[in-house]
Amino acid sequence: MACAEDDCDHDWHYDAPRSFRGRMQRGLGYGAYRARLDPTGAQIVNECLRRDYRWDWQVDDRIVYLARLVRDLRLDITPLVEQMRACGPRKPYGEPDPTDDDNQFDVAVGVLTALARTGNGHARDAVRDYVTDGARWLDVTQQIGHEWPDAWWEDLWVIAARRIQPDDAHTVFADSGPWPTWSGRDPCIDAVLDAAKHRIEQLYAGRCTPDLEQLTTGELVAVLGTAAVHRQHKVAVLAQLRRREPAPELLDLADRIEELNLPFLGSALRRLGPMAITSARTWAAQPGHPLAWTGQQILADHGDRTDIPALLTALQQLDAGAGWCGYDTITQGLTRIATASNVSASAVKDQLIGVLRRLLHTSPHSFERASYLSSLLALDPDRTERLLPHCLLDSEPQVRLLAARYTPMTDDAQQWLAGLGQDPLEEDAVREAAGQRIHAATR
Repeated sequence: MACAEDDCDHDWHYDAPRSFRGRMQRGLGYGAYRARLDPTGAQIVNECLRRDYRWDWQVDDRIVYLARLVRDLRLDITPLVEQMRACGPRKPYGEPDPTDDDNQFDVAVGVLTALARTGNGHARDAVRDYVTDGARWLDVTQQIGHEWPDAWWEDLWVIAARRIQPDDAHTVFADSGPWPTWSGRDPCIDAVLDAAKHRIEQLYAGRCTPDLEQLTTGELVAVLGTAAVHRQHKVAVLAQLRRREPAPELLDLADRIEELNLPFLGSALRRLGPMAITSARTWAAQPGHPLAWTGQQILADHGDRTDIPALLTALQQLDAGAGWCGYDTITQGLTRIATASNVSASAVKDQLIGVLRRLLHTSPHSFERASYLSSLLALDPDRTERLLPHCLLDSEPQVRLLAARYTPMTDDAQQWLAGLGQDPLEEDAVREAAGQRIHAATR
């Protein structure tokens, strides 16, 4: 999960999880709380704006967290605008981009777009101006088409008509963002939208194999079990099987997964649920087996108390690895087993609570944090509830939702709930839950 700073090639490391900077990098609520009080708060917020500290840029959330701090600390957004404009055209996937090596473009655009929703006219104008002459104007156009009211971007179709090029059909999503609204207004836009739709249709047609629909499940499994069949055809077969009821016949292929070149078999096997539990125990017990992780997932989903040692081993293996993904699956499974009415496993509960509290405070993969918090509320509600007020300030909306529903009504919690209930940055479910708690408290 971590490396010694003198034993790797990384140019930076997360700060200690209990430090102010480390909490901010991880998007923790206590970091946001302290940022509003600490003299160095503005400096550290700006650091988190210049580098995307999310472990997974695709699923971890920081935008609302950072936008709130920019707003509440009244930080100058000029550096963010400059950061957005400093990035050049988006490079092909996998190609280094020295102007955006820390994903600073997405952070800047995300925060500016969010701030505009709070009524920040400077942010709104900066984003609209970028559509006029910015290098990544299509990315920004599609984002504001999703996040802003129509009236804020509707007139930009004139700019889009002037800037759009035939090659943009490869990146435009014709059925989302502003494009359905702009369809029919300009021949240049329409030509690109038609080409984009045709590209998607061709891609879908290439993946559709009507002949597979005529085969029985047993015949599809037989295709997978034929070594001479091309890998891409097997991918299509697995896709077809996912549209059907789970096929226990797939278990017969598990021992030949490498020979048959079936890298996506694990997800199909996981769908078997309890039908695969015996095989899952075998896979999970063999480190290095190509289905070891699949076996551990199935045990987490459907195992019983006899599987606790295997799941604890899975946690140790995750600790020994270099990533942060997967803890939610294993800890959810252990929590399910440990809280079952017929299971008495106090030692396991204590160990699991320790693991979950460590992950809650140390993992930068914030997407999984709501899972850890939910498990802790089930295993150790009294101590966990004391953490919930600061969780109202967390970067992850699902963490804020849990906190809004269950936080003790301390003075801070009431103040923050009242703010969340009125905040245009907040997601609807969190805003609604916060409003309900405040309403219930004042009746």
